[in-house]
Amino acid sequence: MNRSHLFILPMALAACTVFFNGCTKDKTPVPVEPCDPNKVYFQNDVFPIIASNCAKSGCHDAATQAEEINLSSYNGIMKIVKPGNPSGSDLMKVINTPTGEKAMPPAPNTPLSQTKKDMISKWISEGALNNYCSNDLANCTTDSVTYSGTISKIMISNNCLSCHSGATIKGGFDLSNYSGVQSAAASGKLYNAVLQNGSAVAMPPSPAPKISSCDSKKIKAWIDAGMKNN
Repeated sequence: MNRSHLFILPMALAACTVFFNGCTKDKTPVPVEPCDPNKVYFQNDVFPIIASNCAKSGCHDAATQAEEINLSSYNGIMKIVKPGNPSGSDLMKVINTPTGEKAMPPAPNTPLSQTKKDMISKWISEGALNNYCSNDLANCTTDSVTYSGTISKIMISNNCLSCHSGATIKGGFDLSNYSGVQSAAASGKLYNAVLQNGSAVAMPPSPAPKISSCDSKKIKAWIDAGMKNN
């Protein structure tokens, strides 16, 4: 799995602002480590799955908290996880339940793929750490940057969609589709936000790790090339 093409949701949601409005996150700083292809990372791999499938409006987001369960943060997720024990974790039990009231995500939502279930299980087996990895500028290249193959995946991997998609459209920018990303980029807010240069509200907001310098360069290259839907 190519880490630069992974989900990062790297953030879990308690009082922060993206572009203009806030979304909630854990306040514990997350240490960054070089990506190990044999290891599963919460911020890169696991949280994006849970955020897009479970921690959404009407289900287990911070506002709804169905059955008093809030899965929009690492701390909230850990309430249904037993580190080192996937089979004993309620999170694995519900995502492995195919149908019925206990199934997650519930019908008519699409069940998680086996690959995603295995990833979450492996993360729990590895201790269910609130970890995050980045290779940053190592072997960074801006050649052949495309929206579908590069930019959209950067949006996913840096947890942009938890605040900018579905029922949660912070700042008026939906970053789950080309038109929304193109609009944010054309306004100048997208690049300034990921650079965190003070010209736009920082994205991702502190204390989440910044988007890597390599990903920032790829965003800039895509913008300079005309922000094509390619």
